[in-house]
Amino acid sequence: MEFLRQLISGIVQAWGRLSLSARINLGLAALAVAAIVGVVVFLGAKPQYVTLSSNVEPDKIKQVLDTLEKGEVTYRLENGNRDIQVPITQRSAAQLLLAENDLPVGRSVPPGFELFQQTELMTNQWLQDVKFMRAIQGELQRILNAFDFVNYSYVLIREAKEELFVSAQKPSEAAVTLDTKRPLTKQEVKAIVSVVDHAGGPNLHPGNITITTTKGEVLYLPPQSDFASLANSKLELVADWEKQRETKLMAKLREMGVNGTVSVSARLNFDEKETNEEKVEEGTQLSTYSTTTTNTSSEKSPQGAPGTFANPPEGAPTPGGTTSNEETTEEIVNYEPSRTTTKLKSAPGNVVKFNVAMVIEGDYKEATDAQGQKTRQYTGLTDERKEVFTDLAKATVGEGEIPTEVIIHDHPFEIKELAATTAAAEESRSEQRWDNAMQWFWTVVQVLGILVGFFIIRRLLRRAIEAPVEAGEEEEVPLPEATREDLRRQEVSTEITRLSQSNPDVVAQLLRTWMAEGNE
Repeated sequence: MEFLRQLISGIVQAWGRLSLSARINLGLAALAVAAIVGVVVFLGAKPQYVTLSSNVEPDKIKQVLDTLEKGEVTYRLENGNRDIQVPITQRSAAQLLLAENDLPVGRSVPPGFELFQQTELMTNQWLQDVKFMRAIQGELQRILNAFDFVNYSYVLIREAKEELFVSAQKPSEAAVTLDTKRPLTKQEVKAIVSVVDHAGGPNLHPGNITITTTKGEVLYLPPQSDFASLANSKLELVADWEKQRETKLMAKLREMGVNGTVSVSARLNFDEKETNEEKVEEGTQLSTYSTTTTNTSSEKSPQGAPGTFANPPEGAPTPGGTTSNEETTEEIVNYEPSRTTTKLKSAPGNVVKFNVAMVIEGDYKEATDAQGQKTRQYTGLTDERKEVFTDLAKATVGEGEIPTEVIIHDHPFEIKELAATTAAAEESRSEQRWDNAMQWFWTVVQVLGILVGFFIIRRLLRRAIEAPVEAGEEEEVPLPEATREDLRRQEVSTEITRLSQSNPDVVAQLLRTWMAEGNE
């Protein structure tokens, strides 16, 4: 208790020693600190609301609110009384209350296959198909909502009618809208596309699925042809080809530290051709028909003495028999011809040829003019360097149906002499330094003006606070003036005090002497 009393007394004494200006500054600082602390306390005490349930059906709103009131949970309604928000500290308790009473928690999701738990007396095939698609969409939304990066989802599938022939079958289409918590990666988008593809029916494939976010960001679009995806007109397609190639080639030149400019012209073929080629081959053997005829006839020679007809003269007729032999073979083979039909279709928008024009600054060499000063002379590009830039342009731009044509010109980008350029650069740098100095000067002047204004306002406030005391309200007390005798006594007292500290024996003897003189 004594400590507190001494502390308060010390604070009061310190406050009394302060000047009026110091008291004002301390008061303002105390008010500022108190205001900051008050704002922090107010914001910290204010409850932070989060969404408990959204898009709640009107017939469920009253039940949810009655349940929260019974559980003494603070709430408020938003979005046309369709969203229920509670303090973040009471969200867990509120979720348990709604779950125990079988009430919707979070965003409402359409029912899935539980639609078929209720039997209907009057139904038909069309109603069953509609109910099946509703169940598929509800199950898909539940699967997508299970991802940690999805707040809620909405799925709409347009199922195509089943056709008897595959060639006449049309694909189904699906549109998915997601409310995401963060940007999605390519793998996550592919996972969502795969889920919708596998669960959306046999006629749904990734080529007919569209995925967007609630903010309008497109996550996945069906793949399209190059002509349809790149541009909506021929002019835009040509401009896109040329701009992309020019940007790519300019980036390569900048990496090499080359000063120059590039112009790329693209010629595209917008004709759509379809060519049919038919090739007929021997095919497969179906049947074979073979015919063979053999005729043989012979007669015996006349009988006679041995050697009668031996060694007849050449060309002499031989009497006696005749011999004949005839053999004929015929084969017929039937084949089924094999036909191969090839259909070639060329899409529009193919590049026929690229034309590249490059203007590049060549090399310089140092020289000495008539006055003996060093200058730079432009020497241009050598054939070897032109060949290097030509190969670079062809590799960067690519080729169409016809080889790319590259034209290179060298041009001195520094038209003036080096001295003039250097002088201009120095002048520009000096002007820049002067501008920076003036900017700093005006900044300092503004700061000084603000400080002077602050001191002037502070001086005026002090004069306004320190109002003069009116005459008659308080009388001035005259201070007594010290006489010569008083000053002499003060000097003697000071000298005695100093002497008593340095030589106390002398002071004691002097006091005994004074006391003895007083007794006499």
